[in-house]
Amino acid sequence: MGRGYNWLCAGIAGSGSMIYGYDSAIIASTFGQAGFINFFKPNATVLGAIVSSYYGGLLVGLLFVTFLADSIGRKRTIQIGACIALVGAILQTVAQNLPTFFAGRVIGGMASGVMLLVVNVYQAEIAPPHLRGRMVSFQIVTLTSSGGLASWVGYACNFSTNESFSWRFPIGLQCLPAVVLIFGCFYIPFSPRWLISKNRHEEAKVILARLHDDSEDPLFWEREYLQISAQAAVEAQEMKTSKWTHLFTNASERKRVLIAIVAMTCVQTNGAQTIQAYQSTLYSGLGFSPRNTLLMAGVFQICLIIGGIVNLSLIDYAGRRVLFLSGLILLSVCLGLFAAFSAKFGETASNSWGKAGVSMVMIFIFFFGATFNASPYAYAAEVLPTKIRAKGMVIALFCANAITVMFTQTAPIALEAITWKFSFIFVACNLAFFPIIWIFFPETKGLTLEEVNRAFGDKVEVEMDQMTDAEVQKMGTEVRHFEQQSEA
Repeated sequence: MGRGYNWLCAGIAGSGSMIYGYDSAIIASTFGQAGFINFFKPNATVLGAIVSSYYGGLLVGLLFVTFLADSIGRKRTIQIGACIALVGAILQTVAQNLPTFFAGRVIGGMASGVMLLVVNVYQAEIAPPHLRGRMVSFQIVTLTSSGGLASWVGYACNFSTNESFSWRFPIGLQCLPAVVLIFGCFYIPFSPRWLISKNRHEEAKVILARLHDDSEDPLFWEREYLQISAQAAVEAQEMKTSKWTHLFTNASERKRVLIAIVAMTCVQTNGAQTIQAYQSTLYSGLGFSPRNTLLMAGVFQICLIIGGIVNLSLIDYAGRRVLFLSGLILLSVCLGLFAAFSAKFGETASNSWGKAGVSMVMIFIFFFGATFNASPYAYAAEVLPTKIRAKGMVIALFCANAITVMFTQTAPIALEAITWKFSFIFVACNLAFFPIIWIFFPETKGLTLEEVNRAFGDKVEVEMDQMTDAEVQKMGTEVRHFEQQSEA
């Protein structure tokens, strides 16, 4: 089956990204709906709490997802996350008071915490090396596309004369990808790396053959199986004596976890998440009407999707480092120009400066999509070895989203107090991360997940590209010996 089957699995698992993308984006257009504002009458503090409660729930989801992902597998964890998302969506849709709406946001955030980690890990573990960046990028393009759908559905529903329908229907629509994913998971395989870690080798072989069958190299999946098995057997021996603290006491693992944290954190501190959540406030501050702010939110998502498609094309060619470094510079320039245009609008109230400011937001989010859309998610999963991938991703995402909670809670208050000057906080963060990435981030494009070990000075148990057919047979005997040791 090979490449086609890989993309089919990526498409089904991508429904998990749709859940996160839609739920996180729909709140921006919801804030622009008069029906929602008239019904709940929220002030700036409540608006901030509605956004931050979602990310608070996301943090809660991250706390238990690693246990599920490692114990029952990535596939079943995705399915459970979809069930949680369905409950959260229903509560938000039928809410008659703020506590119920907050409960739905928290539960929806929990589901997104599950999806954000486990879908990313699953995609990285089933993808062949030459497609891994694009497959993870496809997942994030799916995420941003669902965010675009949320914006345009919100804009269309703004024309409804039924104020309740105008905000409840867009929120309720997120039930659809949750239902699709619950049933779609019955048609995708378990992660072969997870199966091998559970000594289910025969199942792993069948799945690897289906996923990575290559007509140009018919022995590729067999070599890959031997490499994964040998590495997993060694890691299994190490894990018998290791604990969570091993992630911080082992120098190599500590470095990898810290790199994953930086990779995920710079997504949250470059300004894109905060701008997306409060773009209606930004556009209103630049002289746009309520309906036009919803229209601009839709254009914003289109720019993000186009940027994501560019990222999909570049990530396995330009590499992760180039995209990280160029993105930090481009985003900082855009934020600086946005601040300048916003300041001019404040002085003159000229529509031209207001339009220039909004245009810079669109250019900013395009560059974000082209450079950061999927790169950090792919990179963080790649630098972490299989034995700590789920745990390390939890720590990285927890740190990143804890920062998001801080920004989303304080942003509406800061925008009222210091307006456009708020953007310089993100510029400072971008410039601070640039030398860290330049010095400490190795390139991972084109490597198998096991071969990434070499970039951190760790041993690669099997050098797959150097193996002859005879060595494949010999290594098979050694792997069986490792398997017997692991089972003992």
